[in-house]
Amino acid sequence: MTVTLYGSPMSLFTGRVRSYFVKAGIDFRELPPVSDHYEDVVLPLAGGRRSMPTVELSNGTVIRDSVAIVDHFEAELGGSYTPTGPKQRTISLLLDLIGTEGMYRPAMHYRWRYPEHITLIRHHFEEITPKQASPELTVAGRFQRMAQACNDLGASEQCIPLVESLYIRLLKKMNTHFAHYPYFLGGKPSIGDFGMFAPMYAHLGRDLKPLSLMHEHGVHVLRWVERMQRHDPGFSAAHKMREDYLDNDEIPATLIDLVQHMAIDFVPETVAASAQINAWLDAQTEAISGREVARSVGTAPFNVEDQAMSAATQPFRFYLLKRLQDHVRSVPDAQGAAVLEAANMQALLACQLARDIERDRNLEVWQ
Repeated sequence: MTVTLYGSPMSLFTGRVRSYFVKAGIDFRELPPVSDHYEDVVLPLAGGRRSMPTVELSNGTVIRDSVAIVDHFEAELGGSYTPTGPKQRTISLLLDLIGTEGMYRPAMHYRWRYPEHITLIRHHFEEITPKQASPELTVAGRFQRMAQACNDLGASEQCIPLVESLYIRLLKKMNTHFAHYPYFLGGKPSIGDFGMFAPMYAHLGRDLKPLSLMHEHGVHVLRWVERMQRHDPGFSAAHKMREDYLDNDEIPATLIDLVQHMAIDFVPETVAASAQINAWLDAQTEAISGREVARSVGTAPFNVEDQAMSAATQPFRFYLLKRLQDHVRSVPDAQGAAVLEAANMQALLACQLARDIERDRNLEVWQ
């Protein structure tokens, strides 16, 4: 039965779900979230949150948020894209966390600091502007909010050289990896591939400026971006392997090198954010159990390569991080912890919020 995917070609998280549907062979149609049916039926069932992606199943069930959508279909398909090896599953969850929560800075910076692709972005915003839109949902309102988000997420003017340097180094390391492997863990995409695909497609592999960087520094990354949108495996000529994860729970050295680079800014930001959010939680004077979790509850300062930075603290990062922590702690012989240590990500195990987050009627709420 056909699934309806409400999203946009420019949407980071829609790209994650679309790629998953393509690879999993799920029959779907994609529509912009602007119809009367969406407004009257889908949006109320999505918790009133006008976010992309949202899906409507053939039985009328509505699921909002890319994480919940992929979780739903992974459960239905028996974990088709979830590695069973403890080490590979650890790195897959880590990549999913970083792709969906740790790549905002380069994604937002390259989209909103360069004018080459603004005409296309404006066109896409026009396509998802609802009838009788409130000011913040008009094209002008969205442009203003997204431009501000560059600063809010740590890509301030003074940090631009560092943001671009980190990204180009990342691109080159990804290129080295994909020269040898079609996907992160061998011949088959994992949940980590879909998470990383989100920013690497919609913003960094489609907008003109970062796409030109991919042509210059990451032709193998560009091939992976293309591969992630194909029903077939899409191997390059040099890829001689089975359509499966690597044997013996192997994690390639090129992938360890890649995640070590990601740790440079992801770890200090996450450590600072956990402390700030816990301070915010401690300062709450009213009961918040069951209250919807805001996208951001403040800002936190941190240092990256001797550069002072500051970014919005986003509790949802820790909803995803807890999944990784729970898996690592469940693995015998500390195999998951060893992967994080090799990746210079061991500090993430101590980054826990004083209050957990759960989902209720398509919304993230405080427990």
